[in-house]
Amino acid sequence: MTVGDFADQICRRARDVDPDLIGTGLQRLDTDGSEGSSGVRIVTRKSLFDKMKNENLRNLEEKLCFLRDHLLTQDNLSESQLNKLKRNFSHFKSEMKQRWIKSHKKEEVFLTNNHLWLEGNFEIPVTTKNRQGRPRKSFGESSERSKRRKTEEIRSNVEDGVIVHAAQVELRKSGKRDASRVLQDITSSPTRATKYKKAFDTSKCGKSSRLTPMEALKMFIDADLTRAQYEVIRNTNKKFFPCYSLIQEAKKKCYPPPETITITSTCAETQLQPLIDITVKRLSEFLEEVLLTIKEQERNTLKLICKWGCDGSQQAQYKQKLQNEADSDANIFQSCFVPVRLICGKDNQKVLWENPTPSSARFCRPIRFRFVKETTDVTNAEINYVKNSINNLVATEVDIDGEKFLVHSQFVMTMVDGKVCNAATGTTSTSRCYICGKTSKEP
Repeated sequence: MTVGDFADQICRRARDVDPDLIGTGLQRLDTDGSEGSSGVRIVTRKSLFDKMKNENLRNLEEKLCFLRDHLLTQDNLSESQLNKLKRNFSHFKSEMKQRWIKSHKKEEVFLTNNHLWLEGNFEIPVTTKNRQGRPRKSFGESSERSKRRKTEEIRSNVEDGVIVHAAQVELRKSGKRDASRVLQDITSSPTRATKYKKAFDTSKCGKSSRLTPMEALKMFIDADLTRAQYEVIRNTNKKFFPCYSLIQEAKKKCYPPPETITITSTCAETQLQPLIDITVKRLSEFLEEVLLTIKEQERNTLKLICKWGCDGSQQAQYKQKLQNEADSDANIFQSCFVPVRLICGKDNQKVLWENPTPSSARFCRPIRFRFVKETTDVTNAEINYVKNSINNLVATEVDIDGEKFLVHSQFVMTMVDGKVCNAATGTTSTSRCYICGKTSKEP
């Protein structure tokens, strides 16, 4: 017995079912269709094909349009039932066209090649009759026990992440975008929901939270305030804004240790290792929740990519005495770096943080600046100085809630101009390309 014969036998048996059993959940699969207890009428695809085949229309597209209009004329269908019917028919229409084209638009070939598919079912929503007995409550009106019973099968067979994602999508589709965003946020980190709850409980109690010194420092820098301006703002609510001395203490925490900084009358520099260490630690504090979610094997593959360079410029000469009378502050030469991206994982494909303003001075970390005129020798000496510091760097170890993270550093020299490129490559003339060594007139 073939699969097609087996399907035919099932259809023949379904036609012989006692009509009294139809209301008990058994559904017939005859060509006319039957209404079951689930609120749908089931017909075979063959019956739909026969229905549109008998219409005297020019092509398959017109026949499918006729069949669609015929199905959508069902009485008393709700909007959700109509949408479901449209989706079902759209899938049927697409399948029908593909199979019809593969059969070279020949009916005999189509029926032979698609026998099993035609014996498949097509569901048509129907209006259900009123049931006797106690009316069924909606899910929202049900008790907590009933809700657990109704969702038991879903909770046991579907992963938590799938349920949460489905809830986010449905909330967003229904216009509840804030609720969808909050649900996504509180499930993105193991500790985020606790913080949300504490903030909500605090707001219910009517207690006004106080800015931390670091939050006040952020506001102070973002608004480019002076001390006098901050004091005026603080006088409006002294319980909310911390005093300026606390902001100064918070600002000192952003600097490398004082013993690693060297300052003279013509030069100020800091060691690169302590500077990259404080940069990594400050960044890890900001990304604490993100770092705790990465896998164990990824915690030793963290890499901070930085761009660096050097440049010189002229400035107004100030009337101040220097230790050496030959020195001058008319020129300044500086080297610095900027963190660009924090990555981890295999082949460094996972991006944990990316500098939102890589060209801004906000994230710029000065390495050394001197009162000296920019020349080829000074530029090459500065490049060698920074490269030697980079070669001596070691990975920075970060501790977050007892968890250890190892962050490696990678420096790329991209913050350069034409003069620095000429000096670094030994190009003697600014009219020559520092890559190929030719002028614009040479081929």
